[in-house]
Amino acid sequence: MTIIALMTDFGLKDPYVGMMKAVILNINPNAVIVDLTHDVPKYNVILASHILKVSYKYFPKGTVFVVVVDPGVGSRRRPIIISSKNYLFVGPDNGVLIPAAKDDGLLNAYVINVRIAGLKEISYTFHGRDVFAPTAAYLSLGISPDVLGHRLSPDELVSTAELPEEPIITAEGIKLRVVHIDDFGNLILNTNIEKFMKSLGVSYGDEVIVKVRSKEYRALVVKTFSEVCRGCLAVYEGSFRLVELAKYLGSASRDLGINVNDYLIFRTLR
Repeated sequence: MTIIALMTDFGLKDPYVGMMKAVILNINPNAVIVDLTHDVPKYNVILASHILKVSYKYFPKGTVFVVVVDPGVGSRRRPIIISSKNYLFVGPDNGVLIPAAKDDGLLNAYVINVRIAGLKEISYTFHGRDVFAPTAAYLSLGISPDVLGHRLSPDELVSTAELPEEPIITAEGIKLRVVHIDDFGNLILNTNIEKFMKSLGVSYGDEVIVKVRSKEYRALVVKTFSEVCRGCLAVYEGSFRLVELAKYLGSASRDLGINVNDYLIFRTLR
């Protein structure tokens, strides 16, 4: 039994994910399909690559990951397969697969031969259904990547910036960007907790000041947001392995008026 894990920025309102699953099951009716997420922010290759990197290791060895966050679909970007020590990754050659594959130990890369691995009719705009889904289905049947494409030097693969980033040091404190807001309204920031605490010289249990435009708020650095009082702000490491700012039993995004790509400035108490 091989698992195929899907991650896209399609959402679930439209039939795109269902079409991909239908293609997979037509080729391998016994495939086990797991939805990692279909709510990656549109076209956000960097965040998608980070989500994949922090998620892949929880899946059984041999899982085939299909990632379709593909703003370059229809261009000359290549459709690829990457094999690592324990997994297979299928998607566009835009850097989205690289951090996870390298983390597991990247072995080989292949350019998919769409005449072999794709559907008979391939659209210009939906390679998720017409190229990546059938490729993953064939891989789940045990067909070698060498049959489905030709080898490519890993050095030729496109790479992209990775999270976490170094905090920006300013006269006011450290400046961090909101890269994602989850359904609870928690603000996911672009660095990890180690870099955050080192940059500010703080430890768990310390208070910091968060500046949002012209307003300032107090937040407690904790291991879990439940360590603060109801309605209070907490800074902690979330499941993305990134710093998060949350309002306990509330929405930090709504109550602070924050959107993705806004910046927050953190400083110590003076």
